[in-house]
Amino acid sequence: MTLQELKEITEIPEHGRKMPTARNLRNTGRLVAEKELKNDTWIAAYQNGYALYHAGGHSTVFPVHTCGDYLYASSGISSYLPEHFFAKEPWHIRLVLEGEDRLERNQRAKEQERTVSYSAISEEWEAMEDVCAKTVEDLLERENMEELLKCLTERQRMAARLCFFQQKTRREAAKELGITSPAVSAILSQAARRLRKQYPDGKQAVKAVAAV
Repeated sequence: MTLQELKEITEIPEHGRKMPTARNLRNTGRLVAEKELKNDTWIAAYQNGYALYHAGGHSTVFPVHTCGDYLYASSGISSYLPEHFFAKEPWHIRLVLEGEDRLERNQRAKEQERTVSYSAISEEWEAMEDVCAKTVEDLLERENMEELLKCLTERQRMAARLCFFQQKTRREAAKELGITSPAVSAILSQAARRLRKQYPDGKQAVKAVAAV
């Protein structure tokens, strides 16, 4: 079964509906597809439109129908994969990527002693955007901003300039970059992580600029 076929036979959750817990979904949901991977890792899709991903003793629940475009990043290189790239592929591939990303974000949020809500896709991106905006705005100064931006990739610099310096919305930036709003948020999230790694203390960024 392909991802497109899975979406055709599953419901689209009503907007605002409370996300089911992993336990509730496992116990009461009507299973339509399940894929065992390895080392106690598996992905399952349910008739009500939710997917359950389990790996490393942790689980995450998310809507099947929000799994569209995907931004893959490895070794500082980002690759944007449009929704249609996954449509004819086996149903579990895109869902596993989503599950892995969500588990990683959950773990990172715990480590940073933050509670991030992933109850809906809109809430998830807004929460990430708030964190990214604060991090980038704390680090970047109007003067000599380009010096600080040098540690980012070209796409990250473009997104930062549009959203933080030109004050454009995510939707406006996405239109200019030819990608989706969630993809813009993902790029800014990567930029924030890179800046935090380069300048663990925001004051270091100011000192770096002053030394130029």
